[in-house]
Amino acid sequence: MKLVISPIIIAIFILASCGGQKNTLFDKEGSLVIQKATYSKWVAGIKGGGAGYTINIQLDPTKNDVQLDSIYFEKYSTSLVGNGAGLYSGFIDNGQNREVLLPIYGETPKVKETPKKENSQTLFELTGNEAVVSYVQNGITKYYKMTLTRDTSLSLPR
Repeated sequence: MKLVISPIIIAIFILASCGGQKNTLFDKEGSLVIQKATYSKWVAGIKGGGAGYTINIQLDPTKNDVQLDSIYFEKYSTSLVGNGAGLYSGFIDNGQNREVLLPIYGETPKVKETPKKENSQTLFELTGNEAVVSYVQNGITKYYKMTLTRDTSLSLPR
């Protein structure tokens, strides 16, 4: 007796196994030791200058085998930049407080607010202050789900 496998069954199997990262298993091991993870909202001091979030993550400086790559927060994602002492920062421009000047020949220019831009490519279902950090350890990309705390300190220009 010969076993016949339908192309439809193969396609269903492939689609089921490639369900995306919404079902990603998050790393729960102690390889990523986060001392502090905060976010703060920012708005530019001038109209049209932008708005968004600043995210800071402080890792345990003795764990130097881990390198943070990017963070997914709300419906946005951004890469994280490290300073070498375990502090990583990411900056998200959420598209608010943006305007474009629409010049029309022979008329005064009109200002139009641009719509809020969202990263619809976010691969994770996040609620509240949840975030997902992707990091590389020993050449393997891993994901860690955490909760950010809002930094309420007042930042003033010098």
